[in-house]
Amino acid sequence: MAEDYEPKIGAGHLAAMGRAGLKELSQALQAFPDSIRTVEEPGLVGNLTPQEIVHGKQELDKMLDGYANRGVQDQGRELDRGVER
Repeated sequence: MAEDYEPKIGAGHLAAMGRAGLKELSQALQAFPDSIRTVEEPGLVGNLTPQEIVHGKQELDKMLDGYANRGVQDQGRELDRGVER
């Protein structure tokens, strides 16, 4: 299922903007502005969604596994470095 994942550009952006706007509005209405902590809203441009993070991690794991397998295969034989002995 993860192999078929293709994120759509802008998918969920409008909902994320609405949530971010409501959070900003509620923060502006607080009595003590020093207690405001901003929370990054996933789905806005530049903020990855949890699904995109998982997909990226799976791609990284596949790449690292490939490097590990290549290292195990090369471990048993001495590589010729072009140096004459």
